[in-house]
Amino acid sequence: MTTTELDKKLEEIVARRPRLLVKLISIVKKDFDARITEYLQQTGYKDFKIGDMVLLVNISPQGTINNELAKKARITKQAMSKVVKNLEAMGFIYTRKHETDNRATVIFLSDKGKQLVIDVSGAVQEITAFYTNIIGEQDAEQLREILFRLVEGIFPSATDAKSSSSAPQEHNSGDQ
Repeated sequence: MTTTELDKKLEEIVARRPRLLVKLISIVKKDFDARITEYLQQTGYKDFKIGDMVLLVNISPQGTINNELAKKARITKQAMSKVVKNLEAMGFIYTRKHETDNRATVIFLSDKGKQLVIDVSGAVQEITAFYTNIIGEQDAEQLREILFRLVEGIFPSATDAKSSSSAPQEHNSGDQ
């Protein structure tokens, strides 16, 4: 290819950038994370890292086995172990050995962790309302349904099979 042809191809790519799905999703994710981080700072969770939220929101009320939690959070077992240590030291979770499998650890939310999840859920609802105000209720519901189907297609275990026929409620999704 000549320089002129390369320049023309590059200009075509650059012209498409503002509407690239990956760019749009990235911008919304960064905005969402910034809003949640600001909320956490304002409500006293100054040392909490937004990246650790993926671990907390995947812990079931009955506890979750460490390997299953790593899979749900889509992080390695080693990375998960580090996050678990940090969150346990900060008092957001506690762990117990599995009753029948000595190799497994079950992770539970502490009262402090439960309160954080509840507090963040309120912030998520506020942010969702802010976004819905921009695009409208119908488009927000359609976006939620489209993203749910996309996630279901690329990572089925991230969606609850019982609710896959309808759009998830915002306060239940929690995956950030």
